[in-house]
Amino acid sequence: MSMVGKGIRSPFAIAIVSPLLLLLLLGALALALASPSGLERDWLPLTTEHLVVHFWRDGADPGLFERVAGESLYLMVLKERALHLERAFQRVEEFLGLDYDPGEFGRAYVFVYPDLESYQEATGCLICAASVGGFLPSLWNEQLEELVRAGEVSPIVVYLTLDSTEYVALHEFTHLLDFALIRSSPPAALLEGLATYVGYRLDPIPDEWQLGLGEELLRIFMEEQGVSLQEYLSLRGYWKFTYEVGASFVAFLVERAGLERFLEFYSELYRLSEVEIDGLLRDHFGEGLAALEAEWEERLAGLSPSENVRALYEFRMDQVLVRYIFLRPLFREPERAEKLFEEARTLRRGRFDEAAGAALRRYLSLENLTIDPERAAKALDYSRYLLWYVRSYHRTEPELLSRFHRDYRRMVKLYAAGDWQGFLEFYFRMVQTYVTWR
Repeated sequence: MSMVGKGIRSPFAIAIVSPLLLLLLLGALALALASPSGLERDWLPLTTEHLVVHFWRDGADPGLFERVAGESLYLMVLKERALHLERAFQRVEEFLGLDYDPGEFGRAYVFVYPDLESYQEATGCLICAASVGGFLPSLWNEQLEELVRAGEVSPIVVYLTLDSTEYVALHEFTHLLDFALIRSSPPAALLEGLATYVGYRLDPIPDEWQLGLGEELLRIFMEEQGVSLQEYLSLRGYWKFTYEVGASFVAFLVERAGLERFLEFYSELYRLSEVEIDGLLRDHFGEGLAALEAEWEERLAGLSPSENVRALYEFRMDQVLVRYIFLRPLFREPERAEKLFEEARTLRRGRFDEAAGAALRRYLSLENLTIDPERAAKALDYSRYLLWYVRSYHRTEPELLSRFHRDYRRMVKLYAAGDWQGFLEFYFRMVQTYVTWR
């Protein structure tokens, strides 16, 4: 069977060569300031072997760059962060047996935003709430088009924030290597499943995935909703619990036949029909989709979710964090709202903070919102993403979509008429009604 393109190395070669190369790289790696045209005004770029890591200049006190004994302590911290990201990139390379050549593909650009809100608004990913990451083709960024065409930059750009977890960086670097070297076109569940699986396998810090919460959430979802794996492999778009479904099935296949065999299967997924995917599964794993799904579901059935995980499941299904995002322009006390949001989205000692989740849910009420023309304009801008959200997660429900579109037109008319209070109340009702996975 063919290996995954020319980027795959044998596990034996990795075991012998990579540790030596890694030591040499970490011992000799030099960071340099880069200055791509059109970006240096807003970003401070630092170059590593594979990456150009951009840190957002806005908000950084110029005094931080003053040198003490010939070196800026602030720059030293940023350099260490850039090196940390480079090491994470190399760990994903090694784990997958992929060799990314920056001379051939261009260095990958990484943009590190100072906080969640600036990241969301710059990338348009307003619903990136619980775990912040994201990658986009850099051709979507006008400033990078020339550099991409010149071959200086990979056409994949990774976006992070200063507080992005190790898992998020590993997840996004998996996507980058996948798109650059494997070049398959798998269903979304397997695309996100591979990145999620690699992230939780390599992340040394215990979090939701290492602690098994992802699969426990999935266990409840599959039991309550009765969604089949076939639906996930036949849909090219996103679906509820897509990451959990994909990561769990990828882990199941890897445990069954090994990572190398899984990657051979994955590399051949290029816009295939369900029948062809079934045939590929038989070729690589000895069973078709129905038999493998039955084995996988039996594996899930053996899990026993705790009451705490069930509380987290209810919180996730109600999409409370995403409701906060859509209501963010309208809070009377934005700092208090943000504090509640941060507390509710943080796992503590591997557990969902049920009290924090309940406090945020209570706070998302009409009495804690306010309106004026500027806030209304911001909320209307956010409603474009609400439109995308509802279409994405409820696309198999034509009656609901029809009702939503009628409501959306009515909301826009209230805005156009300058009826701010009416707009506020209607917008709030739409968020409460449609931002849910139920």
